Amino acid sequence: MRQRTLSPLSVRRALPLFLAVVVGLAIWQVWLTWRLMEQDRNLAAQHSRERLEQIADLAVAQLIGALGEWDLSLRELISLPPPAALKAKLPLNGTLILLAPHQSVTTYPGKSLLFVPGPPAADPLPNVFEAAEKLEFRDENYARAIEALGALTGQPAARPEALLRVARLERRLSRPKAALAAYERMSLETAVSPDGVPYALLAAGARCELTPGAEATESLRTALIAGRWPIQRETFEYYWAEANRLQHKADDPPKKALEFSSLIASLFDEWQRAVQTASSYNGREAQADASLVLWHATPERLTALFAPAGWLGASMKLPANAGDIRWRLLRNASAASGSKAGAEPHVLRSLADAQLAGKLEFSSAAPVSDGGLTRVLWLAGVALMLLLVLAGTYAMYRGVSRELQVAQLQSDFVSAVSHEFRSPLTSLRGIAELLVSDRIADEARRRQSYVFLERETGRLQRLVEDLLDFGRMESGRKQYRLESHDVFGVVQAAVAEFREEALATGFQVEMNLDAKPANIEADEEALRRAIRNLLENAVKYSPVCRTVWVEGRVNRRQVAISVRDCGMGIDPQEQGQIFQKFVRGTAAKKAGIKGTGIGLSMVRQIVEACGGDIRIESSPGAGSTFTVVLPLTVSEETRA
Repeated sequence: MRQRTLSPLSVRRALPLFLAVVVGLAIWQVWLTWRLMEQDRNLAAQHSRERLEQIADLAVAQLIGALGEWDLSLRELISLPPPAALKAKLPLNGTLILLAPHQSVTTYPGKSLLFVPGPPAADPLPNVFEAAEKLEFRDENYARAIEALGALTGQPAARPEALLRVARLERRLSRPKAALAAYERMSLETAVSPDGVPYALLAAGARCELTPGAEATESLRTALIAGRWPIQRETFEYYWAEANRLQHKADDPPKKALEFSSLIASLFDEWQRAVQTASSYNGREAQADASLVLWHATPERLTALFAPAGWLGASMKLPANAGDIRWRLLRNASAASGSKAGAEPHVLRSLADAQLAGKLEFSSAAPVSDGGLTRVLWLAGVALMLLLVLAGTYAMYRGVSRELQVAQLQSDFVSAVSHEFRSPLTSLRGIAELLVSDRIADEARRRQSYVFLERETGRLQRLVEDLLDFGRMESGRKQYRLESHDVFGVVQAAVAEFREEALATGFQVEMNLDAKPANIEADEEALRRAIRNLLENAVKYSPVCRTVWVEGRVNRRQVAISVRDCGMGIDPQEQGQIFQKFVRGTAAKKAGIKGTGIGLSMVRQIVEACGGDIRIESSPGAGSTFTVVLPLTVSEETRA
């Protein structure tokens, strides 16, 4: 049965398909590994979310319980300071408790209010000012009116109003010092005028108008901020505006103090409306600054608790293993929709059960676990496997391609060698037949035939020796006899041997060698063969120019032998490959020039065996220069 073998063309076509299959399998393996890792990641994300759900439920339950305790404590509060049990339940330092029976507001710890809710209780005005009013308004006798009022300043109930009227009359009499003295005494009073303004505040405002400089005005401003007098909001705003007017300023009251006083006033007003309508008034509210207000009202009193920002964290005791959990309060739906839902696991919990508006968002600051070291090792293993598969496939592809290339070169070599042998053998056989049959009667032609036979026989012998030497070089069995020789003498002998053959084909060889000898360690026969190969190539690839130049120069430690021609040249992309076995230039193939492709490979091996190097300078259409560089012997280096 006949065996079928794959042709190089079939192998070349099958290699890319094989490579594509292997790469496809490797990519499929990577994709499968990636899918498995994604499943692990999703499972880890699910576990993280379940953990967040549990912690969020626990935190909201604790918050509901804490708010319930605070609300119950407020319901039981009837006086300040609060009992120790309530103090222990306060969420944070800075928490403030308010107790507001009708017409009064007290806080614990004590905190000043810019203004108080509800009108302050005015003290009744005694009916003892008729005589002083007649003297002031009917008789316009201000001096006697002041005397009459002075007698009333000894009565505690009438003294604040009497001092106020005395100061007014002193100002009408253009006696500011006396007016200031009256205002000074009035500033010590605690009573409230019938208009609901404390007499001390009336005195402080009047002193600002009478006293030059900013000291009195600043003192008034400080007293207003400290909440020294129980006044209504309208009164506070009036005197604050007066202080700004006198100082030519436009300052606003402290924002936090104003907001706190406004909040208490709002709670107080709502409580009063609830009392009037006999409705309940209880509630909880988280403020914009993250603080909390919790209040409870009865017809008799209003109690409230103000917890600063941070109350939420203090009321939720997360487990010890929840250090990576973050939370934040979302006051409206837009804030919740704007949260980064896809960035990390998170859950939302409504605060409706805690009677608060908004939601709590819980998220994990720690990244979702992806298997840690196992994931890294898995990825590294897959990457290594993929790298090895690709590297092995590429190496096999390169090896097979190289073998196919070598096989093709060997095939071309066999064909070229056969052609090299066939041409001279055909000529030799034809001449031999003519001589044997005595068909060459002329003695001159017969002698010429003998010369031709001798030349062609020598050519065949050299070709056979080249092939045998090349085989020994490739197998490493070639032995060189390195001895000291004058390199220029060896070159001259090689040129002299080749010159006759060159002249027969119309070529001439010109030499330009240094006059002084240059000794090297080399195998004379091998070196002569290398020079001859370079000369043969120069002649073979110079179809137009019929001159070959041989030059020799001695440098300090080296000698350079150059063989130059003006032939077809070598493409720069092929110059790095022409010293390989069986390789011939593209231009030579196109021109149909015969050759085996082993000459330059033999030259390179011979030169390297002698410790030297071969270089090439060539341009297409401008010829080539092959330079053999050999090291001088030690004595020659010293002499040079």
